[in-house]
Amino acid sequence: MQKGLPDKLRFAPDASLIQGVSMLILSKARFLCHAAILVLLALLAIALPFDELAARETVTFCAVGDVMLDRGIRAKILQNGVDYPFEETAEFINTCDLAFCNLECAISPRGNRLWKKYAFRGDTSFVEGLRRSGFNTFCLANNHTLDYGRDAFLDTKEALERNGFYVVGAGRNQTEALAAKVVRVKGTTFAFLASVDMPLDGIAHSENLPGPAQTDLVRITEEIRRVRKRVDFVIVSFHWGAELYPFPSERQREYAHRVIDEGADLVVGHHTHAIQSIENYRGKFILYSLGNFVFDSRSPEAKESLIFATAFTDRGIESPSVTPIVLKNCRPILAEGQDSVRVLNRIRTLSARRGVTFRERQGTLFLEASVDTTRAMKRPSPAGQKTTQATQKRRAR
Repeated sequence: MQKGLPDKLRFAPDASLIQGVSMLILSKARFLCHAAILVLLALLAIALPFDELAARETVTFCAVGDVMLDRGIRAKILQNGVDYPFEETAEFINTCDLAFCNLECAISPRGNRLWKKYAFRGDTSFVEGLRRSGFNTFCLANNHTLDYGRDAFLDTKEALERNGFYVVGAGRNQTEALAAKVVRVKGTTFAFLASVDMPLDGIAHSENLPGPAQTDLVRITEEIRRVRKRVDFVIVSFHWGAELYPFPSERQREYAHRVIDEGADLVVGHHTHAIQSIENYRGKFILYSLGNFVFDSRSPEAKESLIFATAFTDRGIESPSVTPIVLKNCRPILAEGQDSVRVLNRIRTLSARRGVTFRERQGTLFLEASVDTTRAMKRPSPAGQKTTQATQKRRAR
């Protein structure tokens, strides 16, 4: 008996009533829990890009060497149109999510030619050809993007960026030029760094004026360490080496090993106008030079080239390969027949004892890491490197 209550308010506890109230409370709790989860997801969606919430997809990547749009190539473009340099390779390059090349010229109507033997620039109309070439990542860290001065250099950088391209190794000062370019593709982040490892003819080096990134190994390794934890992959590019010499110098090997020690996943080289060795160091590949891609050099070595391609996945770099290229009438052609055999045999020979196993499939060489090259290796005598720069340039051009 419940005491102290009027008769009309007295009642006996009912089990079904208690169960109903309990279920109502539980239902409310579940609702609040679901609501909290939805709010949390909404906050995450605001704080993070959508592709970071989704699983990362495979990102395909390719890289080539030097692309120059002046001199003999200019004549061919004016005769055949802006697509001429890339007509034979655009289908291949366009299959890749990221496609990298070294643009070895300014693109600008401004500026005066520097006092140097070789100076290159293309017309602004040539950018339309670049748009259809398949390339979307351009390195400006080389010894020709300043050929017509700093205003023309900035024009080149800005013209590429206006057209939606990624620009690497260039800035309004050396701090900006040496900074990593961070790119996000399909939920995967990449940091690109690039620098030119040689003095620039006809113009003084300046820390505070526009120009290409000039190699400073201390600053480069500091930048790699700075970005390493914020990105999935780090790709470092160097414009380096002795022209037409097929093997990397000790300096090249030292720098490549050092950036990998600091966290680089891939090293891409250019400048030599000829193919150089491929090396496996600590499970990472070093492409010391991929050779010319669009150029009008006359020497036989300068008419052989490679396209490096790979896939970036959650597991790392997969299916790395090189496809042989020959240059005919100043532009790249996918090599076939004896041309293909010659180029592939050349890169096999140059890369002997560099820790790389090659497996050929349908005219493409797939790279596999074999013996680690952390130990010092003997290599052919660099007699060719003793050739004077003047002699090298005469041969290259």
